[in-house]
Amino acid sequence: MPVAAELTTLEGDKVRIEVTVPEDEVRKQFDRTVKETSARMRLPGFRPGKVPAGVVIQRVGREGIFAQTLDRALNDWYREALVLTGVDPLESPEVDMGDATEQGVAFAVTITVPPTPALGTYKGLEVMREPDETPEGAVDDEIARIREQSARLEDKDGAAASGDFVVADIDGTLDGEALPDAMSRDQLIELGTDRILPEFTTALEGASAGDSVTFDVTYPEDAPEEIRGKTVAYSITVQKVQEKVLPEVDDALAETVGFASADEMLKEIEERLAAATAKTAEERYRRRVIDAAVSAATFAVPPVMVDRRIDSILHDTSHQLPQGVTLDQFLAMQGQTMDQARDSLRADAEMSIRREMVVETIADAEEITLADEEIEERVRRDAADAGRDADELLTALRGSGGWDSLRQDLRIERAVDMIVQSATPISPEEAEKREAAGEAPEADEEPAAKKPAAKKDTEKKPAAKKDTGKKTTAKKPAAKKDPGDKPAAKKPAAKKASAKAATSSAKGSGAGAAKKPAAAKKPAAKKKPDAE
Repeated sequence: MPVAAELTTLEGDKVRIEVTVPEDEVRKQFDRTVKETSARMRLPGFRPGKVPAGVVIQRVGREGIFAQTLDRALNDWYREALVLTGVDPLESPEVDMGDATEQGVAFAVTITVPPTPALGTYKGLEVMREPDETPEGAVDDEIARIREQSARLEDKDGAAASGDFVVADIDGTLDGEALPDAMSRDQLIELGTDRILPEFTTALEGASAGDSVTFDVTYPEDAPEEIRGKTVAYSITVQKVQEKVLPEVDDALAETVGFASADEMLKEIEERLAAATAKTAEERYRRRVIDAAVSAATFAVPPVMVDRRIDSILHDTSHQLPQGVTLDQFLAMQGQTMDQARDSLRADAEMSIRREMVVETIADAEEITLADEEIEERVRRDAADAGRDADELLTALRGSGGWDSLRQDLRIERAVDMIVQSATPISPEEAEKREAAGEAPEADEEPAAKKPAAKKDTEKKPAAKKDTGKKTTAKKPAAKKDPGDKPAAKKPAAKKASAKAATSSAKGSGAGAAKKPAAAKKPAAKKKPDAE
C-alpha cells in the first residue's frame, strides 16, 4: 500500500488522519517527477524526453525536484488516505506537514465530517400498518379498464353527446387567413375530454352527421406565439357521429386478454390486486418503521451534504433524458427553473440522507457483520433468480470492487430487517387515536415505491464515532444506500436506494400545440372502427 493512515476522532464532528508515506513510494514519485521533467526539457544534444535523470537533477536541483514531487503527489496521498479511512470530508482539510524527506513523508489532516446520529429508540417501535384489504372498487376499476381496451366505435344516429366521438373536417382562420396548423380532415374527436379545448365540446354537442358549426377560440398568453392572445375562427363539418360500445364481461372478453373464461380472469385480477395491496401495505409499514427510528434520532444534516445529494440526483436525471434534451430544457417543460427544482428536491434529499445515516449507525451499534460465505450465498441465489452465471458474477464483483459495496448493502438490509421485525404493527384506528392524543410520531404516508432508471448515490460517510482518544487503522467503507427512498413526483428522477444484491411533450407546433381540436384519441379497441 503506497501510504498508511491512522484515524483519530475528535470533538465537533472532526477527525484527524495521520498519513505516512514510505521511502519506496516517495522515491517512485520522485523518479516520476524526474521523468516528467525530462519529457519537457529541451537541451542541445538530447532528443526530447531522453535527457538523463542525472542531468535533469543537476539542472533543476534535487530540492527543486523533491518540492515538485510534494506539490504533485501530496493530494494523491491525501485521497488515498481518505479511501483507507472511509472519511468523506465536508470541507477542505487543515494540513499539518511533518517530516518530508526522500526517506519518507509524514503529514496530518484535520477534517470536518458528517455527524454521527445520537440514536433514540429503534427497537420495539409501535407503528401503524394498513390492513391487507384490496381497496373497494379496485376489481371493478380493473374490469372497466379491460373493457375500455376492447371497446369499439359504432356509428350513431342522432346528435353527439359528451363521451361520443365525431369524425369531422376542421378549418381554422386567423384574421381571415387560413391557419394550416388549425386544419385537418377526417379527424376523430372525443367530446368531453381534456385533450381538446372545452369550446370544441360545447360547439359539437348536439351536432349530427352533415351539420356544420362555427365558433371562435381566444388563446391565452401562454399559447404558442403564432396565436398568443389572438382569436381563431373555427368551422367544423361533422361527417359522422360514433359512440363507444363496451363489451360484456364474458368469456369472449376474457379470451382477448389471455384467459380461458371470465371466472378465471376475475380470479386472477382479485389475486393480483390482493398481492399488490399486501406488498404496498408492507412497503409503507417498513417505511414508517424506519422513519420512526429516524425521528427518534438527534442530529443535523449539514447543508453541504444535501446539496451534494441534489447534485447527484440532477446529474443522474440529465443522463436519463432523451438525446438532445438538456436538463434545463427538461425542467422548463415542467415549468421549473433550476433553483425551483433544487428546492423541490431538498426535503426528500435530506430525508434520504437521514435514513442512511441512522440505519448505518444502528448497524454499527448492533455490530452487524456479514461473512464472505453469506455474501457469496446471496450472490448465487440472486444470480440463479436472474438466470446469470454465479461464478462470473462473483468474479466481476471481486474484480470491480463491488464486493465491499455489496457487503455494506446487505449489512444495511439486515439492519432494516432487524428494526422492522422488532416493531409492533398497530391499526390505523389506534394510530389515529394516539396521534390525536399527541403520542404518535409523524409517519411517512408515501409508499416505498420503486423508481425507474435510478442510480445510487456514491457519497461515502465516515465511520467515525465521537471522541474516544483512540487511534484506529480504518478500513475502506462500502458505498451507502438509502434504506427507504421515496419517489419525487414531477421532479427529476430520484435515486433507487433499496439494499439489494448486485444482480439486481409537447406535441405539435403553432396552433396545434395549443390543444387544437385534432388531438382526439379513440379507445384501444381490438376491432378497428369503421371510420377514420
